[in-house]
Amino acid sequence: MKYVGEDEFLLERVKIKSDTREMKRSDFKKIIRQKPNTRILAIGRFHLRLYNLSGRDTSKRINRWLRGIGEAPVIYDPMLTGRSVRQMGVALQNKGYYKANVSDSVYFKKKKAYVEYRITTGPRTSIQEISFKNRNGNANRVAEKTGLLATYYRDTVNTSLHPGQPLDIDLLDHERERITRALREQGYFNFSKNFIQFLADSTRAGEKAALAVRLTDNMLDTSLFQRYFVREIHIDMDYDQLTTMSGADTATSRIDYNGYIIIYRNKLKINPKVIVETIQINRHELYNIQQVLETYSRLQALNLFRYINIEFKEGEGESQVKPLDCTIRLTPLKRQSYNLSVEGTNTSGNLGIGGNFTYNHRNLFKGGEEFSIGLWGTIKKEQLRDNGNIFNTREIGAEMKFVIPQFWMPLFRMKNFRHDYAPKTLLSFSYGFEETPYYTRSIVNTSFGYLWRKADKRWRYNLNIADMNYVLMSNVESSFIDSVKNEYIKSAYTDHMILSAVFTASYTDQLVAQERSSYNYLRVNVESAGNLLWGINRGSGKTRGGTSAEDLYYKCLGVRYAQFVKMDAEYRYHWHLNRASSFVWRFMVGCGYPYGNMKVLPYEEAYYCGGANDLRAWQARTLGPGSFLPANKGNRWYPNSVGDFKLAANAEYRFKLFWLLEGAIFVDAGNVWNINPKEDRSNSLLTSDFYKQIAIGTGAGLRVNANYFLLRFDLGIKVKDPTRDEGDRFVLLNRYGGIRRSIFNIAIGYPF
Repeated sequence: MKYVGEDEFLLERVKIKSDTREMKRSDFKKIIRQKPNTRILAIGRFHLRLYNLSGRDTSKRINRWLRGIGEAPVIYDPMLTGRSVRQMGVALQNKGYYKANVSDSVYFKKKKAYVEYRITTGPRTSIQEISFKNRNGNANRVAEKTGLLATYYRDTVNTSLHPGQPLDIDLLDHERERITRALREQGYFNFSKNFIQFLADSTRAGEKAALAVRLTDNMLDTSLFQRYFVREIHIDMDYDQLTTMSGADTATSRIDYNGYIIIYRNKLKINPKVIVETIQINRHELYNIQQVLETYSRLQALNLFRYINIEFKEGEGESQVKPLDCTIRLTPLKRQSYNLSVEGTNTSGNLGIGGNFTYNHRNLFKGGEEFSIGLWGTIKKEQLRDNGNIFNTREIGAEMKFVIPQFWMPLFRMKNFRHDYAPKTLLSFSYGFEETPYYTRSIVNTSFGYLWRKADKRWRYNLNIADMNYVLMSNVESSFIDSVKNEYIKSAYTDHMILSAVFTASYTDQLVAQERSSYNYLRVNVESAGNLLWGINRGSGKTRGGTSAEDLYYKCLGVRYAQFVKMDAEYRYHWHLNRASSFVWRFMVGCGYPYGNMKVLPYEEAYYCGGANDLRAWQARTLGPGSFLPANKGNRWYPNSVGDFKLAANAEYRFKLFWLLEGAIFVDAGNVWNINPKEDRSNSLLTSDFYKQIAIGTGAGLRVNANYFLLRFDLGIKVKDPTRDEGDRFVLLNRYGGIRRSIFNIAIGYPF
């Protein structure tokens, strides 16, 4: 109450009471002109409290800073309340409630104002019949002359309006947008949605209205209803806005490439074929707004230009369909760049320091190819349960990636597919070397695949035809490997190879331009490994090796290869609450089944729980499978708890604090299990009582959000530990869980 005047009241609460569920309260909240100060769950009006901490002397920097990060008190204003009542009334009429009534009441208590809006909607007017004819049946002469009227009438079969629907302004606007888009996809370049009018007559039918959809008939400019075709397409490959505006843009060259005019300066830096095949606008065809939007999208996906603009200029012509000349202006990005960084690492609580160097070339062979090569190294201090001893681990590696903006299929041209789906071909190769006191490991990975997406950019697909992982173990300490009895864990420390095909599909309806909006995310992944090699070995009659008749296997490149199928899915929902807070949910399920040449999933393919992006109350690979508790044999223990099946769910409430700081409260749940009947770890198999073995953790976090990166600190606290006896698994308030056994996580980026 520090900054609430003597005759003023702090707006404490705004409540809405409505007699209908057809309109959500959240829709009305958007209309209200005055809302209380922002609340944060479990903290209350945190930003108002920050503001109240400031002094009245605004010449002091601390006071200005507190007011800047805080939120001034919202003082009740009766004028804004009256305006909210009127706007809610308008909103109800727009939804078809023409007899709705909105009233307000306010009461005051201890310098606080409590406002309540009461809504009585009354009957809702619906559409009785729909007519697309002009008033009195008269035709729009201008539209009729240019052919637009006939096109418009043919399209009415696709209308989104139907009898019985409410007379809703949003529905009418959607229909207006649909008609406009349909006409602009058929050559009507200048057509605007403002040319479409709706007339509703409810005088004869009471709560039902006769709706007339018509084109305005007072247009004098015939070009507004004129149809156009694309005559010429000019592509400026080196557009410089400053040079053009100064009038010094004269040193240009032009070439004709398959009918497209290519404009460039000095020399042609990008193969015109790449740009021409990316452009969706077709010469000598009717103007189509959808092709224009797709051209923007495809050119942006090339990642070659920092500025893209498409302009049209009306040309002169005597035919009924007039010409348009198109100019596409492109400003290239820098072709080459590099990045050098040093960072701290935290892997399952093991701290270290690492460095990365990355070189990028965006147009290596002038075909829009993206090439990158990276070098990285890390020195870590890993702590095992070995009387507190700490040993150093050294990791170095290199990675090379090559992305081609087309499907690289020598036997198939697939021109139309590239035109419609903006495909890319991906090739990568990496080598990693890890040295510890107990073993030395080399990992070689190479992959070849394709990436494409739907036109609406919501669905993306990735198909890796060949993804090979080759693992070589050397200098493995015999006492260490002999202490590992379980085949799942032992597979991590033996030579093996994985040759798989992987298909991934992902969907999101997140809008980049609307950060403060709710959205969904879905990812589905399917992987199959070893079947091609198995078929080749069986077909060629190759002899299998092995230590026993029950464990015979084939080799490839001198090592045993894995054979399995695997599928997992992940769903996320981001619910935007207000400008300062949001809820995020995630659900994940996955299953892998090993068979044939290897009876267990390779370690790197098996599922695990725990870590900074999973169940944060456990370190990575320390939970499960099931209620299995690893023995601490010989004072040596590795976090290798993995399984074939995983179930996990997360819920996180995120809120802004001040400056770059954000907070979070979270709950994580899940576990891994095995489905292989040869599994010898006790209580690790998936059964009908799996729900009793689900682990639960909670905690809070602090994040530093600098827009271009986010540094995250999370404290995970065990609530339910499935490794305890069945009647003693809730450990929040005893010595087996709670703060005493909390896990501190440091990571980059949000967990999901």
